[in-house]
Amino acid sequence: MEEITLSNGVRLIVKDKTAVLTGDLYMIHLEFTTVVDLDEADVELRSFIREDRATLTRELKRPAVHERDLDAVRSAMKESFLSTNLPYMERPNFVRKFKAKLLKDFLEKEEKEKKRRSHG
Repeated sequence: MEEITLSNGVRLIVKDKTAVLTGDLYMIHLEFTTVVDLDEADVELRSFIREDRATLTRELKRPAVHERDLDAVRSAMKESFLSTNLPYMERPNFVRKFKAKLLKDFLEKEEKEKKRRSHG
């Protein structure tokens, strides 16, 4: 596990869950979890999360990677994710947008559940 802390307080936790498929073939499985601390202003978001931090996990998988290529492919996948996402995550408005997106997703899910229950 590796934890990267950005200048805006966002933490990115990288976990390698790579596993053997058969013989010398592997399933590369990388998990990237974005962690943002909540503050007093996040009352509505806290009602869904009930913790002091909000998280979002993305997984990257690549099946059937030969053992001889494992390190190179895993490193390339990780570096590609980091080089694409870290500059965005380090922006000053990322935390605000991240929280707003999570809240929007929770509210949409809640609304769908209400509709489902009322039609069931």
